[in-house]
Amino acid sequence: MRLAAAQTNPRLGDLDYNLQVHLAQIEAARAQGASLVLFPELSLTGYALRDLVFELAMALEDPFLAPLYRASVEIDICFGMVERTDLGLFYNSQLYLSGGKLLHVHRKVFLPTYGLFEERRFFAAGKAMRAFDTGLGRTGMLICNDWWHAGGPLVLAHDGARLLLAPAASPIRGFVSPGSSGDTAATGDAPLGENSRIWYTLLAFHAKAQSLPVLFCNRVGFDDGIGFWGGSSLWGPDGRPAALLAEPEAGLLLAELDEDAVRRERVYSPLVRDEDLDLLIRELQRVRDAQQTGWPSGI
Repeated sequence: MRLAAAQTNPRLGDLDYNLQVHLAQIEAARAQGASLVLFPELSLTGYALRDLVFELAMALEDPFLAPLYRASVEIDICFGMVERTDLGLFYNSQLYLSGGKLLHVHRKVFLPTYGLFEERRFFAAGKAMRAFDTGLGRTGMLICNDWWHAGGPLVLAHDGARLLLAPAASPIRGFVSPGSSGDTAATGDAPLGENSRIWYTLLAFHAKAQSLPVLFCNRVGFDDGIGFWGGSSLWGPDGRPAALLAEPEAGLLLAELDEDAVRRERVYSPLVRDEDLDLLIRELQRVRDAQQTGWPSGI
């Protein structure tokens, strides 16, 4: 099975331009035999939106999205947008379209609001992390900062996911100049910022811990002075990189997915089999109860 990650450079607030970029990348991925094309977080709007959130938000059935629904008849499409609900809430959402229909929406759960991030000022937080069925198999997705929290990939794996999607709009932070110690990822010689090296460590860990392939799609370019580093990649269920777009430029990553790799990895390293969900639930409940009544002594 061939997967594609469309490493795009959205224009901030320019829906028409960004839609045309989506359609062009979708056609390119389809023409090269991809079964799925993944776009970055907020790929339809750009990231640093601030008050533009309320202007660019759309309902899931908005007519503007019709070309994407139609294109999904030929290839599965996963893209990011600002979702407006009937309750007047605004979400950083990632939609999965297939066969001309909406299969799933993931609303970003963990909204970073520190340093240069201010998502909680404008977005409501999602309240669910669910795997869902597709023609490519059961799939799960988490948006950017959701991956920096340990529980999400575990939940999706035990919810039956066989593929994990990681759309992101990760900015360059803590840039390391070429030639300094430890300035390259295990995947190549491209210099990476501090957070990009951590990203690769996280993706490798979650792929290995859940014995699942992870398709990562990060954007490039600039929004209001914020730069994004790209680095879109596919990680195998053994935690090793299978494909990488090293250059911080717009492009299309095409990667072959070995559909039997999950079975082989889970035979070789049965981490998912040996997980004790009852133990985790019991201990997390104990910790939550302790937090609500005051931390226990000695901690």
